Amino acid sequence: MKLKTILTVVFFAISFIGFSQSNCTTLKGCERKLCELNTKLAAAKKAGNQNQIKGVEEAIAQTKKNCTTKTVNKDLDKKVKEKQQEVNERTADLNEAIKDKESKEKIDKKRKKLNEAKADLNKALAEQKAK
Repeated sequence: MKLKTILTVVFFAISFIGFSQSNCTTLKGCERKLCELNTKLAAAKKAGNQNQIKGVEEAIAQTKKNCTTKTVNKDLDKKVKEKQQEVNERTADLNEAIKDKESKEKIDKKRKKLNEAKADLNKALAEQKAK
């Protein structure tokens, strides 16, 4: 019985190593999350970063233990909310700079930060849509 369990785990791990080399964007939910983590694990192993390897392995174990469609959706919703809040803050900062007639350099810097925040939000929205 134990041998069967061990073989199942080994085959499961090998299948995810194969996923790590494929495109995770075609997957959804927990499978996608595990695929992305396995991609990070492969990169950490290639770089020989033992701390990162340990952290990613722990994340994989936790994901296997706790991941559900509900938790994935909740995480994505939280990420979108945080990115939207950042866009709101950056917009307020830019409007304040324009109102206070700050230098062109400062306004341009704040505009650049706002554009980066919007790009992050769009990426989070795309991930949420793909769930």
